[in-house]
Amino acid sequence: MQMSLPDLPFPHYGDAVFETYGPHGSAKAGPRKHPRTDLETLVPWTSFLNDIHQAILAITCAPTTPFHINGSFENTILQNEFMIYVYTVPTLLRPAANVLRRLGVNGCFVMPGGGNNAIVGDPDFSWITSESQLHPKVIVEYNTWWAVDLVNLVAAFNGSHDDALSKQSLDALQQTYGYMTFNNNRFGILTNWKHALFLRHAETLDCKTLEYYLVELNRAGKPISMLKTFVGMVLLAENNWFYSSSPTPSSPPLGWTLGTLGAAWKHRKAAVGVAKKYHKQAVNGAYQCVAIDFCLCHFDLSSTRRGANGCVVTAQFLSPSDGHCIPHVVCKVVDGLHNPDAASSLYEEANACAYAALQDLQGKVIPILHGFFKVWGILQFLALEPVGNAISEGKQIDQTLRTNMKVALQRIHDAGYIHGDIARRNFCRTDSGNIFLVDLETCRPCGDPSELQNEMDQVDRL
Repeated sequence: MQMSLPDLPFPHYGDAVFETYGPHGSAKAGPRKHPRTDLETLVPWTSFLNDIHQAILAITCAPTTPFHINGSFENTILQNEFMIYVYTVPTLLRPAANVLRRLGVNGCFVMPGGGNNAIVGDPDFSWITSESQLHPKVIVEYNTWWAVDLVNLVAAFNGSHDDALSKQSLDALQQTYGYMTFNNNRFGILTNWKHALFLRHAETLDCKTLEYYLVELNRAGKPISMLKTFVGMVLLAENNWFYSSSPTPSSPPLGWTLGTLGAAWKHRKAAVGVAKKYHKQAVNGAYQCVAIDFCLCHFDLSSTRRGANGCVVTAQFLSPSDGHCIPHVVCKVVDGLHNPDAASSLYEEANACAYAALQDLQGKVIPILHGFFKVWGILQFLALEPVGNAISEGKQIDQTLRTNMKVALQRIHDAGYIHGDIARRNFCRTDSGNIFLVDLETCRPCGDPSELQNEMDQVDRL
């Protein structure tokens, strides 16, 4: 594919074709969920074309002659969202990354689970620059064009369209905004391949406004190519991907603290009350998943570590009476919208498998569970007491430490449960030397007494 700057024409792409027979829809069957965020306003991004163009012109190392990049030129028949993901990588995302590499910007668009990326939630794609900068700088959400209507999305947001397709389209917008907000991202892209809605968080006091610009896939006479917009969005994000109102990339924008006036304090107090003052107790042996206002949650994004089904991130919660935060908690987060199986697993960990079943051991050999929360119908998380650092792989385990690890595990065994995943990373030691077991998603009632001894033997082999 022959490229030239600054226009980056994209005329010879392989197109996606709608399958005219057979079923169509999402890749996963199941009831449709409806995320609802605090997004209040959509306004046109009036400077979009100039912003993209200037971002490309500003690259001082840009090639001055046409250059070639690899791309896909074959049409593909699509039936669901998963096929869109597979198709768009060689057709658009990889060519965009190749152009950026020619411009001196090394990175890639990654899918959920792609390495130890510091992402909260599971957006379809995230632009990651390098191994030293694992936080996403641009969020990209894909849908099929028969399931999401981007042309009439603004009208649907403003209430003039209320059909089923409009509602689905609003769900996709809310989801994209949610991922941008969770990760302090200024920029996001919502696309159905035929069109793309380019989004930028506006610098407003309440941080609840998005600027938008709609781009149609390359057609004769269109003012900008889809490839140029993707490249330009990454360049804008590389220059400043988080809010300027945020003191650091890991801090929330100032507008998310609910403010300091009397009305804001009342709002904060009410929101903390809904969250059960962060000290929810099990009722009838179970923890209920309670909605929490995201303005109360201050994720330290620099602490984010990916796991098999989600991420772990430290956080602070606002107190009910002022802008101060209560001590840190450790949040085990899953994306219930994209990964309902992970949400089910988290519910079991909170209840029958661990924290409710072993409530008497909280604060002794397992962390205290401050609450089981959900945010905007997208995220679910356990807010847990910090219990020190995991036993590192390189540390020698002396006899005293090994004995203390066994004593902690024995408390779980005495309650009739096994941990289910004996590994150094699941034993934490506080500054005072106390040992806690963490990551209890595989914890379960013991079915055979021999399992108890097997776990103890595994500690000896660490």
